[in-house]
Amino acid sequence: MADTEFASGSAQAVKIYSPLTFTEALKKTYIQKFLGKKGDKNAIIVRLDDLEKAAGELIYYDLLMQSTGAGVTGDNQLEDYEEELVYYQDSVYINQLRNAHSFKRMSQQRTLHNLRKDAMNNLSDWFAGKYDDYMFRYLGGDTTISHGQDGVAPDTGHYIVTGDVTHSGTIATDEASLGSNDQLALADLDYAKEKAVTGTPPMRPVNIDGEEVFVVVLHHYSATDLRLNVVASTYTKWQDIQQYANLRGLKNPLFTNSLGVYRNMILYEAARVYSPTTSVRRNLFLGAQAGVFAVGSAYDKIDSKTFGNLPMSWEEDYRDYRNKKGIAAGCIFGMKACRFNSKNYGAMVITSYAAAHN
Repeated sequence: MADTEFASGSAQAVKIYSPLTFTEALKKTYIQKFLGKKGDKNAIIVRLDDLEKAAGELIYYDLLMQSTGAGVTGDNQLEDYEEELVYYQDSVYINQLRNAHSFKRMSQQRTLHNLRKDAMNNLSDWFAGKYDDYMFRYLGGDTTISHGQDGVAPDTGHYIVTGDVTHSGTIATDEASLGSNDQLALADLDYAKEKAVTGTPPMRPVNIDGEEVFVVVLHHYSATDLRLNVVASTYTKWQDIQQYANLRGLKNPLFTNSLGVYRNMILYEAARVYSPTTSVRRNLFLGAQAGVFAVGSAYDKIDSKTFGNLPMSWEEDYRDYRNKKGIAAGCIFGMKACRFNSKNYGAMVITSYAAAHN
C-alpha cells in the first residue's frame, strides 16, 4: 500500500506538519513537566500567549509576589485589613529560529523511508533540544546566549557556590575556585532553601496537591555526588529521600521520574544543566515563575486564510529543476529567567564541582 503524500507547499501538508512538529517538540522537552498552562502564574515556567493572538515582539508580564502579611486571628475584624496583591513587571522578546533538511531524487529512490515524516521527527527532536538547552542556559545565567534577549548572570541573592558551606574544608567563593572537594551536598540544598525563603523578595514555592514545594534540577554528575554521599552528611541519607518520595505525589505528574523529595524540595536530574566550564555545573533551585516561554503568531497571520492556526512554519520547496527538495520548520519564540529590579525572581543557581565518576 502506497503512503499518502501531499504536493510541496500544499495546505494539507502545512496544516498537518506545522502543529504536529510543534506539539511533538514540546512533548519531547525536559522542561515540559514544569511548563504551566497558558497564564498560570503558579507554574515554574509560565507560558505567555499574548503574541499568539497579536502582532509584536515584546511581552510585558506581571510577577506575583508572595503574601507576607500577618493576617488576623480569632474574631478580630478582617474587613479593611485585607492584604494587597503585589505585582512586579518583567518583559520578554521573541525571535525566530529555523532549521531544514533537503533530499535529492536519488536519495528518495534508494530508501523506503517517508522522508517528510522523518524530517518532521528529526526537526521536532532538534527543536525540543533547543528549547531545553536555551531554557537551562537562561535559568543558569549563561551570559553568552542571546535569543530575543541576552542571558543575565544571577544576582548574589540567587547564587550559591557549594564551597560556601564549610563541608569541604576549603571555602570556594566563585566558580574559578571550585575544586575537587566541592561537590554538591544536602547541606547546599538546605542553604538554598533558607536563602530562597528569607530573601527580599522571597521566592514563591509552587502548590502541588495543596502542598508548597520547590524543585531542584541537578546535573547527572551532581546527582551521583549526592546519591553516593561524596561529601559526608551526618543527618539525612539518600535512602531516606527516596522512601519519603514514595509516600506521596504518586498521581501528580510533577513527581514523575523525580529522584526523591527532601524537605519539600522535589529533586530531578538532567543532562542539559548548564556547564560554564569543565567540571562546573549550574544546578537549579526553582520556584514559581522561575522562567517564561512565549510563542509568536507570525506564521498564522501570514497563512491563516489558507492553513489555519500555525504555531510553527512548515515549508517545502523544490530546487535544481525539481531534483532537490527542501523541508524547513521554524518557530518564533522567546524565553528567559524572570527578573525584577536586577534580581532573579524564581530561579536560584547552585554551582558546584561535578565530574564524571568513571
